[in-house]
Amino acid sequence: MQRAIGVLDSGVGGLTAVKQIQKILPNENIIYFGDSLRMPYGNRTYEEIREYANKIIKFLEYKNVKAIAIACNTVSSQIESLKATVPLFSIVKYGCMQAAEEAEDKKIGLIATVATVKSGVYDYTMEKINPDIELISNDSSRLPKVINSQMENILLLYELIKECIDPIYKQNVKTLILGCSHFPIIENEIKSMYPSLKLIDPAERQVKELKKYLIRNNMDNKKENGKFTHLYTTADMLEYVASIKRLDLKFTKLEEVKLMPGD
Repeated sequence: MQRAIGVLDSGVGGLTAVKQIQKILPNENIIYFGDSLRMPYGNRTYEEIREYANKIIKFLEYKNVKAIAIACNTVSSQIESLKATVPLFSIVKYGCMQAAEEAEDKKIGLIATVATVKSGVYDYTMEKINPDIELISNDSSRLPKVINSQMENILLLYELIKECIDPIYKQNVKTLILGCSHFPIIENEIKSMYPSLKLIDPAERQVKELKKYLIRNNMDNKKENGKFTHLYTTADMLEYVASIKRLDLKFTKLEEVKLMPGD
């Protein structure tokens, strides 16, 4: 089936999920929507998050996608309230599964947005997977925004990384879930500061589970090499250039679009 896979995110962070799809499902076409104009979603109300996410889902369904990978952890925290006619794949569920399997002990750290941590979705999901695991969380309201549009401010970037991770690291945590799609973009910076931490990028497991689903339902693209990767954003396209270069991401189109009246 040559219909594209949709990817939903609040900004450039979900490009890490696109990279995983290109690696794990190289034959698939991809349509990505990053709502950079309203990011970070983690500082929004749950009502706003659901409204924006449902509009993006409608956009992707209009583009005739066959499934949607929700790269945004904050949106995934509201997945039960979203409306879609195609399968939705939550990044939270698979991030917890991967962390539980790979952790050296029963203590796991999580860094995420304010809304994701406040929702308790990671605590609830991890409890179902392994009730013996202690999840230690910390949020950041500023780090995703800096990654999205201020990556050149290295001093601020490192300051916010330390502010976000130090309280967790000091509790002898060895495994850390990158619970915001933007965080894998700065994986190298995090590793340089905390070399002993095992970092979990939930998108990797999410895409592997998506692959299983597509093959099981005969929905995978049998033709070699995906024909296109289309990237849509609600903000300045220049914001995407740095992340695209950093990830060495191949794409066929980058376009600015409107999601809401007044955009």
